[in-house]
Amino acid sequence: MSDIQSSTHTIQQVLTAATVVSGGDLEAAILWYRNEPLALFDNRTAESLVAEGRAADVLNLLESFQAGFVG
Repeated sequence: MSDIQSSTHTIQQVLTAATVVSGGDLEAAILWYRNEPLALFDNRTAESLVAEGRAADVLNLLESFQAGFVG
């Protein structure tokens, strides 16, 4: 898989998880991904974390949201 395909797949995974957490609202998930400062990660966005190769951290955070923890 090329780097672009891998990156696109990773972004898709994160957006899919964010869509689930947002109750199925893809637009809200995209807005969150691009704009929401994440206090746990020094107020960086999910988008910037994914760009740094930290998609697993974002997915773990989304799993905690899904489980009812607030972050």
